[in-house]
Amino acid sequence: SCAQIGKNVHLSGGVGIGGVLEPPNAQPVIIEDGAFIGSRCIVVEGTHVGSDAVIGANVVLTASTPIIDVTGDAEKVMRGYVPPRSVVIPGTRTKSFAAGEYQVPCALIIGQRSESTDKKVSLNQALRDFSVAV
Repeated sequence: SCAQIGKNVHLSGGVGIGGVLEPPNAQPVIIEDGAFIGSRCIVVEGTHVGSDAVIGANVVLTASTPIIDVTGDAEKVMRGYVPPRSVVIPGTRTKSFAAGEYQVPCALIIGQRSESTDKKVSLNQALRDFSVAV
């Protein structure tokens, strides 16, 4: 199949999830159990979203989108994978081209759902804790 969606995944309005049909060995989109995908998010091209991750509104995830963990002293850049329990928001980063410098889209990991946040606590509260729009 083009997309594998786990149990108890919450999708807000206007979410776009698309897999890849070609080539035949291409990876499907995988969204693990308990993830929350905010409104107007796009998740395509074999992207893997880990369990209980929270993806804020308007995040675009593709196999080539830089997913940057900014929670430590130094950034950690990944592509195509959101680790479990990550809280992700849309961002931009400067990229140099021959014609000049421009802002290109990326996704920023700004925190982790805390261990004390269990299934009884609403995902909306987790989003409010990090001031993430849905």
